[in-house]
Amino acid sequence: MRSLNAAGALLIMLRALAPAAAETLDHPALTAAASPADPIVGVSEVTITGKASAGARVINTSTFPDGSIHLFSFKADAAGDYTDGPFVLRQLGTYRGVLHDTATGASTNISYSGTGDFSVAVDPPGATITTGAQARFNVTFTSIGGFGGEVVLRLDSPGPPGAVASWSLPSVKVPPNGSATAVLTVLTLISSPPGAYEMAVQGVNGSVTRAAARPILLIVNPPEPGTITALLSPARPIVGVTKVRIEGRATAGQLVVNTSTFPDGIDHVFFAHVSGAGAYSDGPFVLHQLGTYHDVLLDGATGAETEITYEGVGDFSTDVDHASLSMERGEEAKFQVTFKSLSGFAGRITPAVPDLSRIPGATASWSSPAVTVRSGDSLAAGLTIKTSAETPAGTYKITVQGTNGAVTHAAPSEIALSVR
Repeated sequence: MRSLNAAGALLIMLRALAPAAAETLDHPALTAAASPADPIVGVSEVTITGKASAGARVINTSTFPDGSIHLFSFKADAAGDYTDGPFVLRQLGTYRGVLHDTATGASTNISYSGTGDFSVAVDPPGATITTGAQARFNVTFTSIGGFGGEVVLRLDSPGPPGAVASWSLPSVKVPPNGSATAVLTVLTLISSPPGAYEMAVQGVNGSVTRAAARPILLIVNPPEPGTITALLSPARPIVGVTKVRIEGRATAGQLVVNTSTFPDGIDHVFFAHVSGAGAYSDGPFVLHQLGTYHDVLLDGATGAETEITYEGVGDFSTDVDHASLSMERGEEAKFQVTFKSLSGFAGRITPAVPDLSRIPGATASWSSPAVTVRSGDSLAAGLTIKTSAETPAGTYKITVQGTNGAVTHAAPSEIALSVR
């Protein structure tokens, strides 16, 4: 009886195991391995290989070192082998993937790390300025261990109250075994209190954050008595768009006289009142001319002067609807000239035909003496060229242009006007 019971139990157990064994045979376990073992970020080519069910689609849900999640998909061949890659890692730190066989529902985990490192150095390590002035620092990020990749720039502490810190680039691309530099500009306000301030400069790639060996030391001093300071902010304003101010310090309760030479060479005079605390502000206002402004500011009480130079930025283009036209002597030729805003520019453009004297007896007239172009838009002006009965027959080439401030742009090609 025991032996019958034992045999029956063995038979039941074999029947229970048989389906599982068949399932394992038909659907092998999902496997995954990454190689090489310690890939260098930005340099090493990595592959993930493994086994899945034959012809199955494998989906890899990968969590990158910075915490972002990415999905990748690849297909196993008839033997169940699959390969993802080669690819290059872009982040330092640990990658964690969950691979899923869509045919069987099987899953497996994989983890691997992007290796290498980088350092941060600041030059100069510190600066001394007066309130309302700015300081610039070159921040260099250097590859360690062959690392190559994008480093996001950060400033852990902002510095003086009211100061504005800005980077020349939001991130830098560090080449393997090389370095990349960005410029950090710290602009203090006239209201920024004097003192010594530390600013920690950092770079981030993946899950790795590195800082300079020492924080930047910025010493802000009050201006010397009897002096005048001036600063335009923000820097590099777009003509017709950006609102700017000129701010500084001068003798309390007095008047500041600003003689400003505009890009077109014409002088303009502006006035600003100094508060009882010795601060003044001119603005906000918008620049109307492209090019360089040069201002001389005078403290009405002490006669002290200071100079500032700044740029009105942006651009525009000029285009003509016809590159050539034919006409009889004494007739008119009409053109449409389009002026287009570039780089955000908005402003008044004065059209002209500077070399009309090439056509004896000809005159030019415009539908408007100037056009005002809005930022990101374009506007056309009509040009009429009229010849006289005495204009000699021939083909004449003339230039059409527009001017704003110190900037003049002509149409890409001259107009060929044939007079019969």
